[in-house]
Amino acid sequence: MSILFEYGKWERINNKDALKPMLQDIWQQRLLVDAETELGEEEKDLRYQPFLKFDGNQIKANNYVGFIQNGEEVIEIYPKVFKEVKDIEQNKELMLRHIFYWFNYCRKWKFPFNQASLDTIDINEFPELIINLIANQFFETVSKQPLTMYQQVEEALQTPRGSINFKRYINNSLSHGNFQNVECDYEPFLFDNKVNRIIKFCSRLLMRQTKISENLRLLQEVIFILDDVEDLPCTIHDVEKTSFNSFFDEYSKVMDSCRLILNQQLYSNNLYDLSQWCLLFPMEYIFEDFLAGFLETHFSKEWHVKYQKSEMNLSNNPAVFRMQHDIFLTHKATKREIIVDAKYKLRDKNYKSDPKRGIAQNDLYQMVSYAFKRGCNEVLLVYPNLNDELKDADRFEIESKFEAKERVNVTAVEIPFTSIANFEKLDDTLFKKLESILKTFQ
Repeated sequence: MSILFEYGKWERINNKDALKPMLQDIWQQRLLVDAETELGEEEKDLRYQPFLKFDGNQIKANNYVGFIQNGEEVIEIYPKVFKEVKDIEQNKELMLRHIFYWFNYCRKWKFPFNQASLDTIDINEFPELIINLIANQFFETVSKQPLTMYQQVEEALQTPRGSINFKRYINNSLSHGNFQNVECDYEPFLFDNKVNRIIKFCSRLLMRQTKISENLRLLQEVIFILDDVEDLPCTIHDVEKTSFNSFFDEYSKVMDSCRLILNQQLYSNNLYDLSQWCLLFPMEYIFEDFLAGFLETHFSKEWHVKYQKSEMNLSNNPAVFRMQHDIFLTHKATKREIIVDAKYKLRDKNYKSDPKRGIAQNDLYQMVSYAFKRGCNEVLLVYPNLNDELKDADRFEIESKFEAKERVNVTAVEIPFTSIANFEKLDDTLFKKLESILKTFQ
C-alpha cells in the first residue's frame, strides 16, 4: 500500500504500465457521465488524466483525494492539509473522519454516509472502509424495507396487456407475419425491479473486491435477500434513471452509493470484475462545497446563501466572461452583500511577514473585478487553517480612481477546517469562527 498526499513527494510503484491507462479510462468514462462539464483541449485528449503525475516508475498526487486500487496494489491519497501530521498510520482514522465530516455538509458531491457511520467500525484502509459502509447500508435497507415497485416491461403477448405499442407491432410482428404477437407496454408491481437489480449487481462487484470476511458476509446476505431478483449487468446510466418518493428516501441514499461504484467502474470481459476501481474527489471543490453547505446549514436564518452564483457577465458588450462566485451572501435584514471565495491553498507558515499575506495576486485581481462589476464592497477570502492556532484576519482596501468613495474591502481569513488535537469540537469551533466573522459585516 502507498500513502500519498496532494502535491506531496514522489513515490515508487510496481505496476505503472497498467495504472496509467486505467486512470485515463476512468477519466474518459467520467466525461461520458458528466457531459455538461466544460473542458479544455488537453482534458479531451484520450491520454489525459488529472489524478496522478508519472515520472518513470514514480508517481505523485495532484489535487484528488481518495483511493486507487489496481489489482493487489492500493494507493491512498489524503488532503495536503495533513502533510505535516506525524505517525500517518496511527492517524489514518482521524484523517478519514475529517473527510467524512466534510462530505456531511457537501451538496454537490454527494456522499451517502455520515460521521456516525464510523463509530462502530475498526477499519482504517480506505477501500475496505468504503466497502464496509456500503455493505452495511445495503443490508440495513433491503432487509428492513424490501422494495417492490412498478417495473416498465416491453413484451410481445398474444393477449394484450397495458397499452399497445403500434410502432413496435408493425416493425416486429406484422412485418414478419406474426399477427398474433401484440407488442405491449405495461408496468407490473414487482420485487424483481431495476433498483434491486442495481443493488444486486453492485453487491457482486464488491464481493469480488473485498478481502475482509465481515464485508463478504454482509454482501452475501444482501444477495440472499435479493435471490428472486434477476442477475443483470447495470451501468451508471441505469442509476441516473431511478427516482423515489420521500417514503423510500433510504433507497435514494443507496443509489448514491451505487453511483459511487458504477461511476468509476471500468468495462471488462469479466462481468463482475472490480479489480481496478477508485474513489477520487477534487479537494478544491470539496472545500468550496463544504463551506457553502456549512453556511447554508447554520446561517441561512440571517443570510441568503447562494452557491456558484453566475448570472452576470464581466463584459456587457459583448456579453462574455461569465462571473462565477463560489458563494454569495446577502444579509436578510441589512441587505449587506459579501462575495465569498473559498481558497483551498496552504499559505506559508510565515505568511504574516509577507506584505501580501500569502494572497496570490491573480486571486485578488479576479475578486476585485467581480466586486466592482457587481457593486459589492465586501470580499471574503477563506483559507483552510495551517494548525489549531488560528491567526487574525488580514484586510486590504482597494480604491477606485473613478470615484474616491468607491472602494472594495478584501478580508482574508483562515477557518478551522482541520483539528488534530480536538477534532470532536471542530464543528462548534468552526461555527463560532464564522459567526464572529459574519458579525463584522452586518
